[in-house]
Amino acid sequence: MSQRKTYEKYEQINQIFDRLEHQIIHAGDLEYFRSRFFYLDEYHHQNYESLRLYYHQSDDNPLIDGACYILAISEIFNVLNIFEYEVPLDFVFENGHLSETFKSLNVYYQYLIAAILEVSDIKIFEPSGYSLGMTNWNITQMKLFWQYTAIIRRNAL
Repeated sequence: MSQRKTYEKYEQINQIFDRLEHQIIHAGDLEYFRSRFFYLDEYHHQNYESLRLYYHQSDDNPLIDGACYILAISEIFNVLNIFEYEVPLDFVFENGHLSETFKSLNVYYQYLIAAILEVSDIKIFEPSGYSLGMTNWNITQMKLFWQYTAIIRRNAL
């Protein structure tokens, strides 16, 4: 098995950042912006579009839009009846505690959702979901997080 050289990995990461920067620069055209997203597969894309229609405020609220993007991941989307919730991340808590649904998710997705909640000053893990993610995510999970940051910072210019 051949391993990629370090410079090849750096080049791939630089290409990802160039793509994210391009998305943010062109974020005024939301249709184009969203067409350039990193999606795990076609189901992730379709689920995202469904969530955006349900949570119509996603066009005006980057935090809702970003949450829709993450919850659209099939492994998350398929265990939720997300359409029962007023806001996308309501499923995380039940009676003031972490829900069984949330705890049933792959731990790396739990870290991702925890990092998203931290953007709104809600911390559910110690150390933080962001810290746990940075320590444990693979490159695909990192791409999901990077895409999420581009979504919530689409007005950064």
